[in-house]
Amino acid sequence: MSEPHHNQEKHPEIPLSGVVYGDIIYWGTLLSALIVLAGQVMSFITRANHISPSVILSRIWEGDKVGAIWEGTVGTQPAGEHWYFDVLHTGDGLTQLGISVGVFVVIPAILASAWIMFTREKRPLFGTLATVAALITLASFIGMLEMPAG
Repeated sequence: MSEPHHNQEKHPEIPLSGVVYGDIIYWGTLLSALIVLAGQVMSFITRANHISPSVILSRIWEGDKVGAIWEGTVGTQPAGEHWYFDVLHTGDGLTQLGISVGVFVVIPAILASAWIMFTREKRPLFGTLATVAALITLASFIGMLEMPAG
């Protein structure tokens, strides 16, 4: 008896630029999640917090806007996009760092992917579009583009 022939599906080959992008996003997101987890554990098992987690969670569930939560808990909304650098020793500061790492990781991922598109894959249009996307994301990350806040 011969073995049945399995349907050999051919899958499209993933471009190297996509693999590089995916790997950087994967590992960066994993690192980000571990930092956030450490921050959350610190928030709930220690008193080292910028804002009490129970207060912030109840204010979120009540539907308060971002500005109202800050004003009702610490007095004013922190200045600057990266306020958490001053409070990294707190659970919420560490949590915000982890979230920022998760957002930031897209920038090196896009730039590395664009580099591969320019150098190995010879796809200058896509490399240029990726570079523009990375620059827009970077401008937003460093505060050059205003982000909407509640």
